[in-house]
Amino acid sequence: MSAETTTYLLGYGGAVLFVIGAVVALLLMLTNPSSALRENYARYCTAIEKECRFLLIRRTGTEIAKYQMGGMFGAVVLGFLLDDWILLFLIPPIALAPFVILQQRSKERVRRIEEQLDSWLMMLSNALKASPSLGDAISNSGKLMRPPMSEELDLALKEMTLGTPLDQAILNMSTRVGSISVSSALATILVGRTTGGDLPKIMEESANTLREMARLEGVVRTKTAEGKTQAYVLGAIPFLLIGAIHMVDEHWLEPLGSTSLGFMIIAGSALLWLSAIFLARRILAVDV
Repeated sequence: MSAETTTYLLGYGGAVLFVIGAVVALLLMLTNPSSALRENYARYCTAIEKECRFLLIRRTGTEIAKYQMGGMFGAVVLGFLLDDWILLFLIPPIALAPFVILQQRSKERVRRIEEQLDSWLMMLSNALKASPSLGDAISNSGKLMRPPMSEELDLALKEMTLGTPLDQAILNMSTRVGSISVSSALATILVGRTTGGDLPKIMEESANTLREMARLEGVVRTKTAEGKTQAYVLGAIPFLLIGAIHMVDEHWLEPLGSTSLGFMIIAGSALLWLSAIFLARRILAVDV
């Protein structure tokens, strides 16, 4: 047996043993309920399910996570069958896209609720002038509001119908939305109801304050919109550029996946890309 054949056999044998060891280690972590992998997976499924519940999506976090794992496994198998490692670049979007999209939709839903908040407080104030019952006023105002505010009020009313106290239902609504403006407005309602003040007048003043806050937030959002767009474009450019180059010449990027220097370049580029995304999010996260 020649030295070259021996080298090939040792190389392929080592690769096979490495794959077997990685698979066994992964199976051990998956079957152990107290492993870090299982705990992080359960934490991720819980976070996904929380977003789905807030968006009223009838999907569980476990279902979405299984779809993601199936998509990532499919990308690996397809890349192996087609002998095209560039398909592995589909794994990061598949892993990140669902949670990012759900988070963006949740933020958009919260923003729309905040935009409707001052109108709802004015309706609630007028309803309280006609009916002293806060529960009836919330029910009457909820019928006049559009989604998503009407959906949140409907959930609060359903909780009260099932026996939840009014104050607790309002606190649950504040926790669900997770907005400082909404929490402040609902806390004002609870405090005014507890202290026995002029609740309609308090709500009118709160609505005026929220309207001014919304104006200031709109100014900040307009000033940072261009920077956010640039961050999104710069974050997507590497994947688009790799796809375009691969379509023009399938073999041009092969050294990146077949040499040690190529793997180092990929790792360094991924680290710099993640750092840039993190810094862009921190810079553009402006609080009013």
